[in-house]
Amino acid sequence: MASFTAQIATGIRRFERRLGIDREGRSVWVWLLPPSIGLVTGFLVPFMPGLPTEMGLVDRLTLSLFGFVTMTAIASIYLISFDNDHNQQAPADDPPARGEDPGPEAPVAPSGSPPPQWVTSLEAIRVEAVAPAKRSRRRRVPTGVPR
Repeated sequence: MASFTAQIATGIRRFERRLGIDREGRSVWVWLLPPSIGLVTGFLVPFMPGLPTEMGLVDRLTLSLFGFVTMTAIASIYLISFDNDHNQQAPADDPPARGEDPGPEAPVAPSGSPPPQWVTSLEAIRVEAVAPAKRSRRRRVPTGVPR
């Protein structure tokens, strides 16, 4: 039977796969950061300077719960956004020395995130410019002239 921490790690990996996140072998314990940030925020919010002194305990606890939920959500969103960031990937093999031929089996660069929409649009335009689609040849007539 697997240990308790191994079961938790497996559950977190399953959660990542469900979200479509590929962390490429990195630690799953990074997911403890968002709830811990939320807990610290939730604990400190009731003592925040600037709150009115007449604010009751129920109002402070409500504000604390709101701080916990929002900060946990924001920290999770930031963590998810670094899913497949090329800056967090392991470095590729050493580049070839100056003047050395990398050969046909050069290492592939890390995939990183998908390209932005405008890059794929530019590639589609470039493909059209190279091989324009066949257009039907219609006779052009100036406007206002009967056909």
